[in-house]
Amino acid sequence: MLHRIVSRTVVVLAATAFLASCEDNTTGTPLTPPPASTAVYVTELVPDSGYAIDTATIPLPGGPDTTITADTTVAGVDTTIIADTVVVVDTLVYVVTPDPVFEVKYPDGTAAVGQVITFNLSLPGLIEATKDTVDAAGLVSPGRWLVAQVCPNPLPEPPEEPVFCRPTQTVIATPVAGNAAVATVNTQFPAEVPEPAARASR
Repeated sequence: MLHRIVSRTVVVLAATAFLASCEDNTTGTPLTPPPASTAVYVTELVPDSGYAIDTATIPLPGGPDTTITADTTVAGVDTTIIADTVVVVDTLVYVVTPDPVFEVKYPDGTAAVGQVITFNLSLPGLIEATKDTVDAAGLVSPGRWLVAQVCPNPLPEPPEEPVFCRPTQTVIATPVAGNAAVATVNTQFPAEVPEPAARASR
């Protein structure tokens, strides 16, 4: 019987202490707020007219070029010097237009200013920047996007040789913590097939 009385007393005291801890604490020391979440949501801002493939000319190193010049430092004797120099050549490339842009927000909807977003390609290609910091408007961009290979438009029909190409390519925008987003482009070029010319009437 004594055991039951002691047990009930302990239970009553424990319940009283728990209820006291749940009382309003507005007059006491304020509770420390939980840390703000650093997880973000990345969203692609899709262009109104979608993406297109265009051509651009950019300077790229074309490799070493052997240059032969005359050397007349020795009187009466012409010798030659062979030197390798890197030649910069204009190269035609295929670029995505416009540049992809992503919006980055915290769960409460505010811009995740200062967060760093990393960009990767799903297939070989080039992007201007592999990282960007979210600006005051909550936006980031990898800049110019060069695709690795385009598909002819229209694709050739049999019995012509099949064309092996990558019909779509993707840029992936990944935050340190949170949800990533992708921008995908159709790599057919030209994007629009010209209308066939009307047959001349006989």
